[in-house]
Amino acid sequence: MDQKNNCMVSVYCSVYNHKKFIRQCLDSLVNQKTNFIYEIIVKDDASTDGTSDIIRDYHKKYPDKIVPLILAENHFQRGLGLVAFEKVYSMAKGKYFAMCEGDDFWTDENKLQKQFDFMESHPDYSLCGHAAYYANEDGELSDDKFFRLDKESGDLSIEEILSSWSMATCSLFYRKSCRPEVVFPFQGNCINSDYALMVYMALKGRIYYSDELMGAYRVGCSGSITQKSNTDTAYLKKRRLEFAGMLDRINEYTGGKYSDIITRQKRLELFNLYLNLGDKNELKNYRDVYKNAGIKTKIRYILCVYFHPIYAPIDKAYQKRKQV
Repeated sequence: MDQKNNCMVSVYCSVYNHKKFIRQCLDSLVNQKTNFIYEIIVKDDASTDGTSDIIRDYHKKYPDKIVPLILAENHFQRGLGLVAFEKVYSMAKGKYFAMCEGDDFWTDENKLQKQFDFMESHPDYSLCGHAAYYANEDGELSDDKFFRLDKESGDLSIEEILSSWSMATCSLFYRKSCRPEVVFPFQGNCINSDYALMVYMALKGRIYYSDELMGAYRVGCSGSITQKSNTDTAYLKKRRLEFAGMLDRINEYTGGKYSDIITRQKRLELFNLYLNLGDKNELKNYRDVYKNAGIKTKIRYILCVYFHPIYAPIDKAYQKRKQV
């Protein structure tokens, strides 16, 4: 059977300096049990730690599955991440598109088959996703914390999509024909492309969430964007303000139809940003968010606004304890 003309699913794996994680990731991708042909496009953004060599080895071992795209220059650092992804999307042969970043992995060898079967039998759905484990840097799965919604399997409304990061990136599986625009018209410079994808797809068709744990989202990794956000306040502020700007563009793109929930989400994002930054002056502008917050968040707010000199060391200790 011809691989090029009969490929049903294109799996996109984005990689950068993932030498420690990439084998576990790629093993989980190549070992999927399916009754259809699928390809794995591995885009390496000019890694410097030897990741590229591992990808080449996997390509030699699985030439019918692994499609390497090893970039000579780092596109993300040059602000050209979308350019690289457009290349990936143009290469993709599948009817469907699945995602798994190089530091994440799948935990169910039947994941692709299950999602493929669902989408094939439900043509009005544009995207489906599922619950995921949290994993530590060594790939060990948490037994008490999960990336999942507080609901049973079923449809997600556009309001639910807008109000949270509802599904892990490694869980997303969507119909390629529902994405005629490779670059989302409202994304701008915001790097939260998974959130943008879910919103875009929710406007194109129905979204299905499975509460079955079939993947793992690795947290606390050295060199990750999350770690950089936790240690570099300027970078954190830049990222969250870009996200707030994208929310404004989504509001405009949808003609204000979801203005209330988008405004609420934007204010929540900015409230959390200024709380993490310890900016008591900005926080005072978000008392409406404070009133609806949980007790721990309210305590952080009170400490920041009214006991600011002691807030930073106390909050730092609290955040460190949360990560344990």
